[in-house]
Amino acid sequence: MKVRFKSFTKGTLETETFQSEKISVSCNDDQKREMNKLYKYLSENSIFNLLGYKQDEEGLCTVDLIVLEPDYLIDISTLAECYKPFGNHPLNYTLSRFRIQENTSHILLGNTANFFIDELVNETKESPVSYQTALKKLFKIYPFEITSCENLQQPDTAKKFFDSCKIQFENIKHVIKKIFPQENIDTEKIILEPSFICNALGLQGRLDIMLQDFSAFVELKSGKGVEDFRTKQYKQSCVNHYTQMILYLAVLEYNMNLKGEELSSYLLYSKYPVLSKEAHSQKHLQEVISLRNTIVALDYAIQKENNTDFTRRILEHINPGILNTNGLSGKFYENYLLPQIDKLRIQIDSLTSLEQAYFFRLYTFIVKELWKSKLGEREYEGVKRAGNLWPAPTSEKIAAGELLYDLKMTDNQADTDEHFVSFSIPEYENFYLPNFRVGDAVVLYEKKSEEDNVNNKQVLKGAIESLIDKQIKIRIRAKQRNLSILPHDSVYAIEHDYPDTVFNGMFSSLHLFTQANQERKDLLLGLRNPEFNTSLLVQDENDDISRVASKAMATKDCFLLLGPPGTGKTSLALKKITELCIEKETGNVLLMAYTNRAVDEICKTLQDIDEKFSFIRIGSELNCAPEYRNNLLDKQLDKCDKRSDVYVKLSQCKVFVGTVASVLNKPGLFALIQFDMAIIDEAAQLLESHLIGILCAKDKKGKNSISRFVLIGDYKQLPAIVLQSKEECQVKDEMLRNIEIKDMSCSLFERLYRLYQKNNQYLACDKLTKQGRMHPAISSFSSLFFYEGQLNPVGLSHQNEIMEQDNKYDNEWEDIVKNKRLAFIPSQKTTNDISDKVNHVEAENILSIVKAIYEKEVEFNPSKIGIITPYRSQIALIKKILLKSGMPHLSQIAIDTVERFQGSQKDIIIYSFCVNSQWQLKTLPNITEESGKLIDRKLNVVLTRARKQLFITGNPYFLTQDFLFGSLIKYIENQYDKS
Repeated sequence: MKVRFKSFTKGTLETETFQSEKISVSCNDDQKREMNKLYKYLSENSIFNLLGYKQDEEGLCTVDLIVLEPDYLIDISTLAECYKPFGNHPLNYTLSRFRIQENTSHILLGNTANFFIDELVNETKESPVSYQTALKKLFKIYPFEITSCENLQQPDTAKKFFDSCKIQFENIKHVIKKIFPQENIDTEKIILEPSFICNALGLQGRLDIMLQDFSAFVELKSGKGVEDFRTKQYKQSCVNHYTQMILYLAVLEYNMNLKGEELSSYLLYSKYPVLSKEAHSQKHLQEVISLRNTIVALDYAIQKENNTDFTRRILEHINPGILNTNGLSGKFYENYLLPQIDKLRIQIDSLTSLEQAYFFRLYTFIVKELWKSKLGEREYEGVKRAGNLWPAPTSEKIAAGELLYDLKMTDNQADTDEHFVSFSIPEYENFYLPNFRVGDAVVLYEKKSEEDNVNNKQVLKGAIESLIDKQIKIRIRAKQRNLSILPHDSVYAIEHDYPDTVFNGMFSSLHLFTQANQERKDLLLGLRNPEFNTSLLVQDENDDISRVASKAMATKDCFLLLGPPGTGKTSLALKKITELCIEKETGNVLLMAYTNRAVDEICKTLQDIDEKFSFIRIGSELNCAPEYRNNLLDKQLDKCDKRSDVYVKLSQCKVFVGTVASVLNKPGLFALIQFDMAIIDEAAQLLESHLIGILCAKDKKGKNSISRFVLIGDYKQLPAIVLQSKEECQVKDEMLRNIEIKDMSCSLFERLYRLYQKNNQYLACDKLTKQGRMHPAISSFSSLFFYEGQLNPVGLSHQNEIMEQDNKYDNEWEDIVKNKRLAFIPSQKTTNDISDKVNHVEAENILSIVKAIYEKEVEFNPSKIGIITPYRSQIALIKKILLKSGMPHLSQIAIDTVERFQGSQKDIIIYSFCVNSQWQLKTLPNITEESGKLIDRKLNVVLTRARKQLFITGNPYFLTQDFLFGSLIKYIENQYDKS
């Protein structure tokens, strides 16, 4: 039962249901102690889940468990790891956030053990699995990780690792072949890596093995249990592993309505081997949920206060005096455990006052962003979520475009090495257009009724491999021998998965900042200016590309390039800088961008240099365009049979490409390769917390992994996606404001660019001013209003084209299409519009424009047209109207949101404002300010996608109430030059 908190007095928890019913809960002693700890962090809008609610004859209410903010999911394994040898404490969770992702032999051994268990569970009589074949296959899967692992560089340590691998393999094989049958664990009925989202307990997790009927599950551990100190043999499970099992048991109980005593739970210690049966403990569960609640309360308090000093006081408690709750001492504690606790504190204490202010403000920002990504804004009437909608009812998920439902299976290949499942998508009503793309992380589950959801079904996690017409293919995480877990005649649903991977990277990047070289920290904070070898500079004001490329090559630290729309920041500038790096053999080059789509563009640019240009792409197959998949790291290393082959292959390549996130998640990259130059495209879409980890990384010798870097972007186009409001992102600390850190939603690129402009450091930044995309009639508004009139045409043939002059046509749409480069077509709201996010008049206007284009063109090419609109409902309506027109090829026209069109261009762009109310005028624009002028970054993107013609339709009654929208309409009306 979900309730709102009201008060806690004299051991009684006062709450209120969402139907305003008062509920008073009498707390037991443990619950009283917990509530006394939580009380100072709560507000009247805090949400509790009351589990095991009972009311006796006298009206006294009690509960088994109290769960704070159950929608704030905590990962089970991370929560269990709060139980350390030196004690359990909620700040152990906070400390784990700063753990730097490393490629160690221990992590590799865990991955190896998981691989072995997958192979042995899926083993058949026709294809038996031996250690040697499994090891060869393992190397094919992890060639880079095995090669880059620092622990395996010496022959003796490498031998120990592979000896451990062999022991793990034999032990896992013994357990599966001998012990599983004894415990009635049938491999034919096993599900590998089933996932669970438990809204009741506020937890999520993924098991290693589970039986299809939920009667038993097994969790694999490749590390140590508690050993007999004489024999070094297994004695009992570790408390963190036991805690993990208790939590999985509880999740199955609450999600699947099962009884704990009817479930068999096992820990498989592959080091010994041991299959240890674990029993349920309600008391320990209560203790762990209490720990979870305190973790959530701390995050809630940090994001609510949104104050650097408050965050500092919280994090200062991460010290041995507080975390060593077991009071340990002695050599083992001093030499091994104490450094785990104290390393972060020592590093923070070594920072300057400014660096500490930066650290704590960034941590506060990341925690608040994480909170909003899970819960969104809290309103008194209920919950409004910004991103993660899995706890919401089906109707709310549909309204947000977050659900594909009534899916019917067309192909089940879960038992193959590709392990994918395909489904047909039905035709949905009411213009419903789900928001899913290839590469999206998703959860898959059976949904036969309205009540079926991720909280009461076992889910499989995966990613969208293809989405064509009404067919979707999902590659699930693990190969499944048992195909019956996905009945062919059932119906399924798919929802977005919201892993915390990006946030984990942000937290670990903060730790990398604390241990960065001082000169790099000073550079990033703007305390020192970039240095240049001025002898390399080319002073040619008429050749933008040569000038900025020479600055990039001349920098000893960093260089910033502002690239307005159509100026060739990727196809020309990035290409030229990369060519010069290769030509002059300066060293390895790392090319990065925020999105996979932008990385695809970088790959295209590299192939434009030379079709046979050699580069390696970091990332996954699902997020890479098919034409560049052979360049993926895994594909490039596919023929490597040993580590020396990997070294040779990597040394032969000088250019590496990937998203910032994929590079950050490949820690071994900086262990093996030192980069002379990193070029980061789309830099204006990357926050400080996205980039500082990569830019602060050090190699094995303690030098910067990236010697120098170039940031390319345009802060006048769409910025990074941030869920916090402008007010919440404001920075009050004067030390930070003095170095232009005034708004946490601002990118590192924009902040440094403004700082260098302010300090007259013109060598450190430059901008492109010649655009080859838009006809001048189209680019002139953006040039005048957003780029100080400096966005000048190159003079390409399509920019010099002259349209028909003053020809009049009987058909007004033919007149518009044949006579105008830029046109505004007014619309109005009608009774047919079911919401403010739909406008039938604008959709019909678009159809009329497309028909006129179709009739005008001798050979109609739908790929040359793009339709942009802010809302998925309007996209769906336009698609439906074009489809019903009966005209061939219209359904092939690209229709999408502004965000999806950034970086794209079409000959003809049609924009539907779809503004039908006052509130949309506040939410639609994305405003920044420069020199007292307003810049609408979203509108700027819309206006700069078209090469030859731009048609805009919208309701002038509302649009003219916005300064920039009104200025645009007036500008178009006054523009009579159709050339």
